[in-house]
Amino acid sequence: MEIFKINGIILKKKEYGENNLLVTIFSKEIGKILAMSFGVTKSKKRSLAAYNPMNIVEFTISKRNNFYSIKEANITKVFKNILSDIEKLEISLYILDCIDKIYDESVENERFFLKLTDILSYINETDELKQGYKYYIIVAFLHRIMAEHGIYEIGEIKSLLKKELFLEYKKILTLNKDLNFQEKVEKHKKSLKKIIIIFEKYINMQLQVELNVQKFILEGIYGK
Repeated sequence: MEIFKINGIILKKKEYGENNLLVTIFSKEIGKILAMSFGVTKSKKRSLAAYNPMNIVEFTISKRNNFYSIKEANITKVFKNILSDIEKLEISLYILDCIDKIYDESVENERFFLKLTDILSYINETDELKQGYKYYIIVAFLHRIMAEHGIYEIGEIKSLLKKELFLEYKKILTLNKDLNFQEKVEKHKKSLKKIIIIFEKYINMQLQVELNVQKFILEGIYGK
């Protein structure tokens, strides 16, 4: 049996049996894994709060025959501002769901783990998220997913978006990120919603996944 430490973001958790939790972790060291925490729901020594999705946690893990078991979990970061703001929570949970669906288990990707941490930290620290800016962050995230998986090809994107929408997309990408950036982006809100839908469908087709932003964006991103 091998015992080691990893740092990971909790993507989701699920009760397993009477007192156990099955936890999906996207880690810096070994990529995405499923790990069991035995007896955690009845333990007085181990805090359930450590297993909340979006927490960054240092885990002590044991591995035997490709089965991971959590021995200890210590929180290193909680995104408190995200948890108290519905706009921030919506897009953050969507991002976690995308990571869970797109990345296979045990595929190492330290660079993307660090970028994911940066994205969540940025959302957490932003004072206010206007609706258009929320859509902009999602578009930027989907753009990065496509680039990360080698499916972002400018000619293909131009074809997907069609001429008018593609020209607006290029304009959005060149906006000056100054103090008035959110106000600038807000003017492109309707186009950003359309781009999200197109990018998501393209990713679903190319990577054979089922991303669904409508499950997370409460104002209803489709048909409005």
